[in-house]
Amino acid sequence: MRAVNGVATTQELVSAVLDAVLREYPHVLCQELNSDSDVKPPRELNPSFYGSYDWHSAVHSHWTLLRSLDLDLTEHQRERVITVLDQHLSSEKLMQEKQFFAGPGGLFFERPYGWAWLAALYSECHRCSTNESDVQISTMAKKWCKALDPLYELLRHRLIEYFSTVLPYPIRTGLHSNSAFSLSLMLQTAKTLKDEELSRCVVRFAEQWFLADKSINWTTEPSGSDFLDPGLEEAALMACILEPQRFASWIETTLVTEEMYRWHPPQFKRSPSEPGSVHLEGLLISRSWCLSSIVDILGPNSKIGNAAQLGLDEHLEQVVGIDVTDGFGRSHWLPTFLTYLNVKLEAHLYF
Repeated sequence: MRAVNGVATTQELVSAVLDAVLREYPHVLCQELNSDSDVKPPRELNPSFYGSYDWHSAVHSHWTLLRSLDLDLTEHQRERVITVLDQHLSSEKLMQEKQFFAGPGGLFFERPYGWAWLAALYSECHRCSTNESDVQISTMAKKWCKALDPLYELLRHRLIEYFSTVLPYPIRTGLHSNSAFSLSLMLQTAKTLKDEELSRCVVRFAEQWFLADKSINWTTEPSGSDFLDPGLEEAALMACILEPQRFASWIETTLVTEEMYRWHPPQFKRSPSEPGSVHLEGLLISRSWCLSSIVDILGPNSKIGNAAQLGLDEHLEQVVGIDVTDGFGRSHWLPTFLTYLNVKLEAHLYF
């Protein structure tokens, strides 16, 4: 399926991301403070990921920059992307990031969403490092992988520990703590890196928490601040770990009546300055990639697959009207969601 750009061009989208990762303020810090010495500006606390309003957005914006190297950039823009990545993914800065997370203020900071995006960034560096057709990028990506390795290993271990020993039940929310989406990012990382331990962790808890689910209410309206759909994120994850026939049986069990074979996009007033509205724009995008996963595994000719295809088409009609570069409330994170959707639609998302 063809990718969607929304209102912005590829070059405009990448320019917005470059601006965001270099913009320190406004910024939201959600860390635990243990002493006066913990109070520092973002660029000192997190020298690699100080921009884009918050840490997790900075991390996944760097993932977006890496993915953009596969797109139709101008030579000047391509070199600027490489320069920014090389500055921010240096060994020195990433070691400071690791030291922050190794301290008391980093024990729970950005768990699990930001940690899972860091894993995705690391796996994207690994993917780029094997690009034999582009010697410059493969050489730089090997360097970035090596610099990211200590932070990745720390957060990878903590993600496995979090799901294995800390979290008794999945978190079913439309916000950052959603368990299914973080598990999906971890699974993509595991597939790229051929990490059997990480893959087993994801499959274990996806099956333990979601395989027995019955009667998911697909028609429930979203919360006014949702940017993820709990049911659809769960379905997208299960589509990745189950064989087609088993997945078909699973999702049929979750649908109570045929009237629930419908996924219409939410209706709301759009405003680039209102966080809740921008979150709902993100929901349009994330629901699209989830519906795409259902179509991919079931095909468009089955009853549920056809309903998912119709829902996907309706959502994409809304997505193409979003200018993800219009206002910092959008541009600090929506370009990643649009890029993630496009990668999924083009079937390059490691599955």
